[in-house]
Amino acid sequence: MKIRLLSVALLAGLAFAQAANAQEFDDRWYLTGSVGYNFQDSDRTTDSAPFGTIGLGKFISPEWSIDGELNYQNPNLEANDDLNWSQYGISMDLRRHFIAEGRSWNPYLLMGLGYQRSEEEFDAFPSPDSPGQMEDGNFAAKVGAGVQSTLARRVGVRAELAYRADFNDTSFAAPREDWFGDILASVGVVIPLGPEPT
Repeated sequence: MKIRLLSVALLAGLAFAQAANAQEFDDRWYLTGSVGYNFQDSDRTTDSAPFGTIGLGKFISPEWSIDGELNYQNPNLEANDDLNWSQYGISMDLRRHFIAEGRSWNPYLLMGLGYQRSEEEFDAFPSPDSPGQMEDGNFAAKVGAGVQSTLARRVGVRAELAYRADFNDTSFAAPREDWFGDILASVGVVIPLGPEPT
């Protein structure tokens, strides 16, 4: 009987410790938004351009977070500003945060996979259907690093530098290219949803 009571007490203690451990990090869902500058791969024959993102994320452990993010950029073609060229996509980004107690800013590493869609107009003169348009969607991957403030206040801030590989092999302007590498520099906000855990 004493062994059973001791076993039950031990299991209850382990369950309590596990529950307490699970609450050592802020696991609220959060909204993200950022603006930045997309340094386009020169092989695209487009100008670099501003971009924006919105997303939804969550810490899944004290060190790891995952975000779903939408992005949009609309660079001009270098040769002809009258032709439209736009790019938008979605990605799932995993971040490894290096959090230290008492520090309000913490660095992180980023890796992500996603889908990018390009819509590219081109001069088809002398065709009466000019300009022509090519639309294509493809796989994309990115890696990067950044810093993020804690979520102790109502809004966190994030600054990030990333490299995105866009595996577009059907570009009209660069038909010999199998993929493009863009550099993304951004600053944004992280807005937790709901009350801070106690």
